[in-house]
Amino acid sequence: MAWYPGATKMELQPESDSQAVIRPTQFIVHSVIAPWTARRIYEYWRDSTNLESHFGLGYAGDLGQYIGTETRADANAAANRRPDGTGAVSIETASNLQGSDPWTAQQLEKLIELGVWLHRTHGIPLRVCRSASDPGFGYHRLHPAWAVSGTACPGNARVKQFKETVFPAIVARATNQEDDMPETLGRYDDTERALVPRQWKNVTISGVDLLTGAKSYTASVWLNLTAPAGATVQGRFYHYRTDGSRWTAAVTERLATDGGSFLDFHNSGSIESGEKLRFEVVYYPVDGADEQPVTISSTRARGLYWK
Repeated sequence: MAWYPGATKMELQPESDSQAVIRPTQFIVHSVIAPWTARRIYEYWRDSTNLESHFGLGYAGDLGQYIGTETRADANAAANRRPDGTGAVSIETASNLQGSDPWTAQQLEKLIELGVWLHRTHGIPLRVCRSASDPGFGYHRLHPAWAVSGTACPGNARVKQFKETVFPAIVARATNQEDDMPETLGRYDDTERALVPRQWKNVTISGVDLLTGAKSYTASVWLNLTAPAGATVQGRFYHYRTDGSRWTAAVTERLATDGGSFLDFHNSGSIESGEKLRFEVVYYPVDGADEQPVTISSTRARGLYWK
């Protein structure tokens, strides 16, 4: 059995010892349709069903492993174990009750790291599965044979993230960065800037985009600002492409406190050659409050990136 060192071991018994051996050739991602932690997913597999996944991932990036990756788990129907002994490694990820929300930045990073480890440990090829039995990476609804009665799992938002962020970043890190150490993204800007209510504003640091491709990255932006208590501030990262189009990450929402607020925003992904990683922010006043602009007093960006 293989146990991922980046996960907390929560071994399911008797399944871990009694279920058949597999040769892992696929990695399939799921949404659990519940806002559960990795521990709660484990408890559900243990106490409420005879099904299980190899891994469980909470919103905060808490990652648990329940069965070794060379033992069958039962989350993928026909992909659990085939007659030739091959099978899929599965992960259930926390979601809302509708399965409609995107993965958090913490979940994205853990999925990427685990995908790289599975490639290096088991030789899972760096491609999206072309058929239900084809080795590679995929998401639950990709092939009907992976679900007994059909499924929308992991949801539209997460399928988009898989295609545009998760899988490209796995490939980038597992190939171009096999032996490279990451470089550090570290910038600070104390330029004051006003936010007009309900208008998105691109935030550069000293007039420079956060990153220019091709790179995979994990990035955080912190804003010092003054806004009325209870005001809503939303931030989102986006990739600006060479043709002028863009891919936009999920919106993160923060509430301002009385006086100065120190708000944080996070994302992980990869950008292609010529693309730019940017960040933008918008401010919504408290209902009934005056709609004067608020002021960002400083901006910080931190993170890691791999060329």
